[in-house]
Parts: sequence; C-alpha cells; structure tokens
Amino acid sequence: MKISDIVSQFLAEERSVAVLLSESQVEALAKAAVSFYGGYADLASCPNTTLRDITSAVELTISEWALIKPLFLLYVERETALQIEATGMQGVSGFGRNSSEVNMEIANLEREFPQKAACSAAFTIGGDEAANPDSVIAHFPFGFNYPIY
Repeated sequence: MKISDIVSQFLAEERSVAVLLSESQVEALAKAAVSFYGGYADLASCPNTTLRDITSAVELTISEWALIKPLFLLYVERETALQIEATGMQGVSGFGRNSSEVNMEIANLEREFPQKAACSAAFTIGGDEAANPDSVIAHFPFGFNYPIY
C-alpha cells in the first residue's frame, strides 16, 4: 500500500474522531516514521533507499508497515497531545497522555528499532566441507580438519 493510501485509511477508518491533525500533517508523520525505519532497513519497493525516495507514493509491504505503524501511531499521538497542550491556555481541557509521556514511549520504541528492523544474510564458514572431518585439507587453508562451531 502507498503511504498516501495508508494515511487516508487511517484518518477515515481507524482514528477518525481522535485525530485533530490535518491530512498533510499525518502524512508528514507517516513519512517521518518510514524515514526512521529506512535508517535500519531498505524498503522492499526501493532498494538502497534514500530520504529523497520517501514520498507519499512509496509502497510499503505488510511486514514493513507492521514495524512502522506503532512508531507512526506514537508520532500522531505526540503531535495531537502537543496541539491539545497548546490550546490549554484557551480553556480547552486535555484528554489522553501528555506529550512528555508519549516522548518517553517513542524513545523506547526507537531504541528497539535496530533489533526489529535490521537484518542481514546468514552465512557459514567452510560450508559442507566443515562438517566432514575427513575432508581434504586443501579446503582448510589454516589447518582446520574438524568442524568449527
């Protein structure tokens, strides 16, 4: 799904009443969350992702959105809390968490992102030859004749 479609669906179906932000603000927060994810993993739709690549037309896979969505929701909640806090001087009473509480949760989630988003290819040392102690010594240039575990 495109970021713009995700934002539209979010505003229309998921949080239609609780979000006080405009569509452009929510889209900017979605791009910010995708950009943060891009710091740890490339998007499937654009290998070697750069910040310039992250637009409202970028396609996200379900697995990418599953990692990005909690951060996006927290960004939206923080921005909403900031707007409610700003209108508090005009007599508007707030609801939900304040922005500092949400900031702490964002910081915790962002600290976990490297483990959740980053991945690398698995590799073995020696391949099948390492599992066979009777293999030819030519496969083991440093004199290993037994499996390395």
